[in-house]
Amino acid sequence: MNENILDLEPKALWRNFRELTLIPRPSKHEEAVTKFLLDFGKKHCDEAFIDKTGNVIYRKKASSIEMSNRKSILLQAHCDMVPQKDDSSSHNFLTDPIETIVSGGFVSANHTTLGGDDGIGVAAIMAIMEDKTLKHGPLEALITIDEETGMTGANGLEPNIFESTIMLNLDSEEDNIFYIGCAGGVNVHIEKSITHAPTPSGYSAYNVNFEGFLGGHSGCDIHKNRPNAIKLMFRMLWEAKENFDIKICHVEGGNMRNAIPRTSKAVILVKNQNSEAFESFANDFNINVIKQEYGKSDPDGKVTVSKTDAPAECLSDESAKDVLFLGNNLISGVFAMSADMPGLVESSNNLAIVNIENGKMLMDNLLRSSSATQSKYLCNIIRCMTNYCGAEVSFSGEYPGWQPNPKSEIVDLMIGVYKNLFGSKPEVTAIHAGLECGIIIGNYPDMDAVSIGPNTFNVHTPTEKIEIASTQRFMKLLCETIENAPVVGGVWA
Repeated sequence: MNENILDLEPKALWRNFRELTLIPRPSKHEEAVTKFLLDFGKKHCDEAFIDKTGNVIYRKKASSIEMSNRKSILLQAHCDMVPQKDDSSSHNFLTDPIETIVSGGFVSANHTTLGGDDGIGVAAIMAIMEDKTLKHGPLEALITIDEETGMTGANGLEPNIFESTIMLNLDSEEDNIFYIGCAGGVNVHIEKSITHAPTPSGYSAYNVNFEGFLGGHSGCDIHKNRPNAIKLMFRMLWEAKENFDIKICHVEGGNMRNAIPRTSKAVILVKNQNSEAFESFANDFNINVIKQEYGKSDPDGKVTVSKTDAPAECLSDESAKDVLFLGNNLISGVFAMSADMPGLVESSNNLAIVNIENGKMLMDNLLRSSSATQSKYLCNIIRCMTNYCGAEVSFSGEYPGWQPNPKSEIVDLMIGVYKNLFGSKPEVTAIHAGLECGIIIGNYPDMDAVSIGPNTFNVHTPTEKIEIASTQRFMKLLCETIENAPVVGGVWA
């Protein structure tokens, strides 16, 4: 199915994207793809190297003397991808290529994430660098590693590598929107010691599985009323505890901080005399909660229960009480909306991963905010909650937001280019997702930046797809912007 991509326009972009799909590249496993990108750069650029953090960097001189007086432009994208797959898929993200599908005007994958986030940005950089007909001033490129799990590449960037004063970040997902700001974020890790008790007699064991939910990007999709499978699980278990005095043996769900959990599961114990009533309760939860509240946003989401062999131990009543308290009361979703930009989420938290192992319950969250004071407030709420039930919380991997520049020269230029190409004016706004721009601009405070990209849907999920026609528009905008770069004087001419 990959070969169909080679028939698409623009051919150079899709050819390069296809090459990226053949290289496994989940976050923190980018060695093969960075070697591939380095070899490509040595062939097509004036300079190509890997910095001390593992980022790939390109430089290319102006295409002609006439273009040498243009401002140098830095093109930026990340090479890692979020590894998500359907339960039915046997795909191994460490060894298997992504199997792509071209259908109905879109490129998608075979029951896995596609890696369009941000493989399409990397492919665009490659297409620009190998283009011998494009008129351009001095160009630089930064392809970072590990954007999805820690922004490691951007955080490790040295301050004196680039000469460019304009950056085009190619990691956005709507072709009619220019992003000029984004939220910052921090990882929140919670640990709670738990105790166990022998499984009592007179109980039946049940598997409780939440599945079929869409999930999504914990920044871009957090406001779309898509349920968090972990939160739904804890909600149901709390009600089951109230109604049937269940025992909890195990809970788990989610696998990526920046993905809204699509699945979760638990193993519980129900008194034998309550088994029939519990099964009826689970069916009612499907109808009255999941379908009633989320039937439009997640039509395939459901909970199933089935009897299983009882484990030897269950959580003690005290530990179960604390686990249910945390799972139900931790904020997950939108916390506050922006007062400055109507419709923009200001602060949120994603309860992303939960598991019980080695005598502890572990919870991982990703907290996002464009307000430093709101971020601190939300962190303090979580700290108070964890302290209340004797859990430990730690905060790590904090990265800054990107503050909009109302006097951006490149944004003004690109608005004009967009109107000339497509006959309409793009929206200029900020995004709740985390982009690397804020970190990079921290090292290069004079950098004038904007983020663009083609229409990409359902990122961080197995239904991720890229609109082909939108990708054509994206490349036209990118090429025209480069050809019309502001005149000041080149760096690498």
